[in-house]
Amino acid sequence: MRSFTSTSLLSTLALCHRVKAAATCTNFTIVGENNYTKPSSMTFAVSQGVVCSGTSNCSVPVGGIVTDHRMTNLTDSTMDWAYPLISNATGYPFGTTLVGAVDNTTYTINAGSSGYIGFTPTYRCTQGTFSGCEDKGLDGTPVEACTPFGWETGTINGTLAAIATSPETAMALVCNPANTSLASSGNNTNFCINPTNSSSGNTTAPDLRAGAAVSSSVGTVLLSVALLIATIGV
Repeated sequence: MRSFTSTSLLSTLALCHRVKAAATCTNFTIVGENNYTKPSSMTFAVSQGVVCSGTSNCSVPVGGIVTDHRMTNLTDSTMDWAYPLISNATGYPFGTTLVGAVDNTTYTINAGSSGYIGFTPTYRCTQGTFSGCEDKGLDGTPVEACTPFGWETGTINGTLAAIATSPETAMALVCNPANTSLASSGNNTNFCINPTNSSSGNTTAPDLRAGAAVSSSVGTVLLSVALLIATIGV
């Protein structure tokens, strides 16, 4: 009984803290840079794996659907209250989620290399501080907030790059993860599950997130992709 009571008390205190954090500040002031761009921390596989053997470069079909989210440098997971303040100060929206279709195209991977083609969304970011906070620890705290965006209505921006992997990892990526039923529902996993453009069945490739930051010398190209959905944002 004593253990149960202590656990319940801790849970109640934690809940109260979350409720308080859910509506803490009344103002966001831009301090530092505003409306600058940086790459997302996520890179999504948008092609099947390729082992480009021989002496000729390989042309890789690219396309599919990717999903990315807004973010801040703060660790509080209940930051939904903050984004309207940030949006009001910056003059541009900080939507919750962007689900975008990567244009069907081709990308060249060098002869003798192996891997897949990755798409990294581009964030639009701002820096500033909160004030008028119930939690006084947030007053004056430096904040960086970022959101995926489009240069014009109906687009989301990012870059394509060849992502180097071992031949074994490339061969295991038997479908394009961005062309799966999970991807079309806004759930990017970088796994090959239930491919809609492959006859390979429910084949699961290794999770490619760890290798997504490693690109080959093929380089990157700026790509605008069609925005499909923008949900629960401001």
